[in-house]
Amino acid sequence: MSKSVHILSSEESELLLAFESASSLEKIAEAIGKDISNVSRSLTKISEKLPVVEKQNNRWQLTDLGKRLNERTRDSIQFQKTLVNQQNFLRIGTNREFASRILGSRLQELIELFPNTQLRICAFEAGVENALLNGQVDIGIDCERPFSPDISYKICLTEDIIAVCAPKFKKMHLKDLKDGEFFNQPHLLCDRLYPDRIFKKLDNKLNVIASFNDIATTRAACLEGFAWALLPRYTVQTELDLKSLVQIDYPNVGQSNYGVWWARTRKSIEPSALKLKDWLKNSDFMK
Repeated sequence: MSKSVHILSSEESELLLAFESASSLEKIAEAIGKDISNVSRSLTKISEKLPVVEKQNNRWQLTDLGKRLNERTRDSIQFQKTLVNQQNFLRIGTNREFASRILGSRLQELIELFPNTQLRICAFEAGVENALLNGQVDIGIDCERPFSPDISYKICLTEDIIAVCAPKFKKMHLKDLKDGEFFNQPHLLCDRLYPDRIFKKLDNKLNVIASFNDIATTRAACLEGFAWALLPRYTVQTELDLKSLVQIDYPNVGQSNYGVWWARTRKSIEPSALKLKDWLKNSDFMK
C-alpha cells in the first residue's frame, strides 16, 4: 500500500493562496517573505506537480483547478482554527454521593481547575470501572482499587466509615449504645460499602432489617429513626451538622480510600487525571 502524503507541501499551498490574491510576483514575494527568483522557481515546481498554475503570455496564471484547490486549503485552515479554539470536554465519573456532595458543591473550583473545558459529571452507583473501559467517561473517582490492569489509579483521599443514627433512636437505645451492646439493634446495611470488607473484622452478627444498594437511600432510612447504619463520614456530614443524625461510638471498622482512575492507554488523559488527583488530595472537604 502506498504511503498517503500531500501532493503540495504546506509552503507550496501557502504560495498558491498568496498567488491568487497578489497582482504580481513582487507582491507575492513580499507576502511570503521570499525573493522574486525563489517565488518563480517555486511556481515552476508546483506546475510540474499539478496543473494548478500555468504560463500564459509569459505570465503565471492560476488555473480552475488551482482555484478549487485554494478553496479547499482555505476550508482546511479555517477548520484547524475552529478545532484549536473549540472548547474541550472532560467527562468525570464517580458514585452518586461523591458527585452530589463533593463535585456538585465544588463545581466552581473544578471549572477553574480545567479552564476552557466543558465538564460532564456522570454518576454510577455500581462503580466507574466499566464506564472507563467502554469509553463512557475519561476520568473516574472511586473507592479502593480497580480490578482491571488496563486502568491506572492514584489514591488521594481517605475517609472514615462511622456509625450513625437519628437522635430518637439514640435516645431509645441509649443504654445499649453506652454499653456497646447494640449489634442486636436494628441495622441498615449499605451494599455500596462492600460489607464483606467492612465486617470481616467483626465477631458480632448484625441485626440487618433492610439493605440498600446506594448510600442516599440508606441515609434516608436512617433519618427515620428506626435503625442505625454505617456510612462514610462525608456522606452524612451535613446531617451531623444539622443534628438530624448523630454519631455512635463504634469499634474501629475501617476507612474508605478514594482514588482517581483512568484508562492506561489514554496517555492524553493522564495530565488531567493527575491534576484532579492533586486537587482532591489538597482539598479540605473530606477532613
